[in-house]
Amino acid sequence: MTTTLTEHNHRLPGSTQLDLPHVTVLVDRCAGCQECVVRCPTAALSMDTSAWVVLADDQACVGCRQCERTCPFSAIQVTGPVLAGSRVGTQIHHPVPLDGDTHEVRLGLDSPDAALAEAQRCLACPDPTCVRGCPAHNDIPGFIAAIADGDLDRAHRVLRTTTMLPDVCSRVCDQAVQCEGACSWSLAGARPVAIGLLERYVTDTAPVPGPQVPAAAAGPDGSAGPDIGIIGSGPAGIAAAWELVEAGARVTVYERDDQPGGLLRWGIPDFTLPAAVASRPWEQLSAAGVELRCGTEISPGDLDDLRARHDGLVLAYGAVAPMRLPVSGADLPGVWDATSFLVAAHAALGAGRPLAALAAVPHGGQTRPAQVLVVGAGNTAMDVARSTRRLGAHAVCVDWMDPRFAPVRPDELAEAQEEGVDIRFQTTVSELTEADAGRICATLRATRQDRADRLPHVVDGAPTELEADLVVMAMGYRVDPAMAAAAPGTPLRASAPDFPDRRWIASGLRPELTPSFARHLPVGRLALVREARLDAAAQARQPGVYLAGDGLVGPSTVVEAMAQGRRAAHHLLADLAGR
Repeated sequence: MTTTLTEHNHRLPGSTQLDLPHVTVLVDRCAGCQECVVRCPTAALSMDTSAWVVLADDQACVGCRQCERTCPFSAIQVTGPVLAGSRVGTQIHHPVPLDGDTHEVRLGLDSPDAALAEAQRCLACPDPTCVRGCPAHNDIPGFIAAIADGDLDRAHRVLRTTTMLPDVCSRVCDQAVQCEGACSWSLAGARPVAIGLLERYVTDTAPVPGPQVPAAAAGPDGSAGPDIGIIGSGPAGIAAAWELVEAGARVTVYERDDQPGGLLRWGIPDFTLPAAVASRPWEQLSAAGVELRCGTEISPGDLDDLRARHDGLVLAYGAVAPMRLPVSGADLPGVWDATSFLVAAHAALGAGRPLAALAAVPHGGQTRPAQVLVVGAGNTAMDVARSTRRLGAHAVCVDWMDPRFAPVRPDELAEAQEEGVDIRFQTTVSELTEADAGRICATLRATRQDRADRLPHVVDGAPTELEADLVVMAMGYRVDPAMAAAAPGTPLRASAPDFPDRRWIASGLRPELTPSFARHLPVGRLALVREARLDAAAQARQPGVYLAGDGLVGPSTVVEAMAQGRRAAHHLLADLAGR
């Protein structure tokens, strides 16, 4: 049996079709549930109470298509333009000369007028999909409205309810596949609100407030708040310490390095994340009374002692074990891992001195710059290669993936290429051997990858060779296997629930949506995976012991680790109160 639906443009009297979006309501499908009406950000929809179907006013419609995405009966169709307006562009500063320069490459908004213009593009959606796309669930419409009102103190108050690192996240987040990819404009095929730039504008213009520590309140036995230990001082540890100290807990943080911050300190170069921004959270936490014990490495065998010493624990250790390509010659003296290189490069650039391993090489009676082969072309590899260029050496990146599927931010890729990095996708290293004058010869093979869900494979053909003075394995990191063994079942696999909560679907952020701005990645599904991981951070691994960040899910983003650390601390406090 075939049913023909009645298509009727149910519109308000007097509305006209000029160069406007056009809303068509399929009245045979409309059930009068009002899902679209309550979520329309411009009040372009209302109810015809005589027929109990939706009325549409084209003149009020901006074409965001929220009604299409939220209607459970597919009763609405929107055609015509998306009236999103022009998005403010990111200003890029490429220093000339590049050698030794650590100034930020991506600049913030340069005027209140630019911030106001961008803030006014926000639709202030009643059920904002951008909030669901943000791993921390920042109230994005709320802080943007404060910017539009010129009230940056209010903007900070809104942000501080969910984030401790707004100045960090606004610089390092891949917003395209998080908040901005989930913006209504992006889901409609237009350019989203520049949420990252607006968040950075708040923190660039008004300092980020420190933790609000309550007045000391002793319990009936004269004791202070609970005594909590945190292992790790990266983003997850920062968030957990912040949440706990604001709740009146006594917090001790154990960090194996001689300085706190983890990846924020040594893993992200100053030209992306300035040292003053990276160090700000720990300066404030230390001032708030958090006890920081650097140079203290915690092994799995120490956990029982720590559990006995503290009322509760948050395990927030990072993924610091670098991955290495399993090829012959990987153990040659001139082959470094990304961690060692980034730590050395960060120190050299910060001190304004050269890196000995990249000293100019004698050549034909003169000298030539050293050449570094970077294995990998993800974000870690870009950090290595761009630091290499600032240290006066040439950099060649090779990666076996197809560039269409490589997990690298397009802006980072473009910036690296602008700075002279030679990037070769669909290329892998099959062997490393010693060459003359202490150099390393890499045998390179071509690869092919047909689909994002399939690994590349080596194709037939003659190999090529490339000589380098230094080889850096920059394929990312993994959790120390010994620590992972102490928390069975971790790191968790990246999986999303098969049947998302109806409230999630009703927001319009469906799992299968792949906006072009988000590099055609399924922003809804990615957000659901993060949500499942956030729920896992709320579950105690043992009584009074919670896990967050890389240790829970493997290598993760700064904002995801921060959100998990905050969630773990919140539930630990509730756990202790319940006892």
